[in-house]
Amino acid sequence: MEDEEKAVEIVVSNMAAAHSPSPIRCCWLRLRCLAATSIICGCSCLGVMALVFAIKAEERHKAGRFEEAVHWGARSRRLILASFVVWLAVLILCPVLLWLLSYAIAQAE
Repeated sequence: MEDEEKAVEIVVSNMAAAHSPSPIRCCWLRLRCLAATSIICGCSCLGVMALVFAIKAEERHKAGRFEEAVHWGARSRRLILASFVVWLAVLILCPVLLWLLSYAIAQAE
């Protein structure tokens, strides 16, 4: 009876180890693609920095330094998001400011 219980415990622990979440919480290829997209479709200076950090994160991951990889990956994600936000703000604010400028000129006349 004890042997069966030990066998069940070993099987359960092996299954738990097989399904345990990885300490890395992102896909490195997707992160690099998003960084490249943020260069093209976003604010390019922030996108370049995001790509540099994504590559650093991928290299740290390959070297086995997972905590550093997560740190650089998070930094890259923040820069990707900032790149897209800056670009969307420019796309929204430019027409609004042009409309306000035309309104102010019309009121001055």
